[in-house]
Amino acid sequence: MIIEQFKIFIEQKGLLIVKNEQLLKDPVEFTEQVLQFRRDVDNIIKLSYKNDDAFWKASNVSFQVFINCQDKTAYQMAQYVDKKFTGDAINEPEKLVGEIINLFCCLHGRDIFISHYANLLALRLLNKTNVNNKEAERLILNKLKVECGHNTVKNVTTMF
Repeated sequence: MIIEQFKIFIEQKGLLIVKNEQLLKDPVEFTEQVLQFRRDVDNIIKLSYKNDDAFWKASNVSFQVFINCQDKTAYQMAQYVDKKFTGDAINEPEKLVGEIINLFCCLHGRDIFISHYANLLALRLLNKTNVNNKEAERLILNKLKVECGHNTVKNVTTMF
């Protein structure tokens, strides 16, 4: 069946990304590659499969499979967010945060991401390096509340 082949394609290509030793050395490039692959798969589903729910479900399951094969993924994603939120203002923060949360939903180690994110946020706040991206910080915290519950991100929200 074509859906099974689609799942295999996603898992195999995804594993090439998350098992790439060079990419693991650079959290920004690692996460950019995963995000770009997610965009590509989403476009395939929209254009070729007319937003068929079965393909969306297969895509989500396949992303969960390969993303969780690498135990550094949550850490890499938190580092990526830190790099993006430090410095210049982000163009289209809603889009970036939406893409990050989309990947976050595939993680089994969500608590690891939140822990790293909280530590890095604390450093951004202490060093005042998130001045240009407060809107993005609020957006990601609100989306994390929706995904994980208010109590899970309560301390992070209070800190912010």
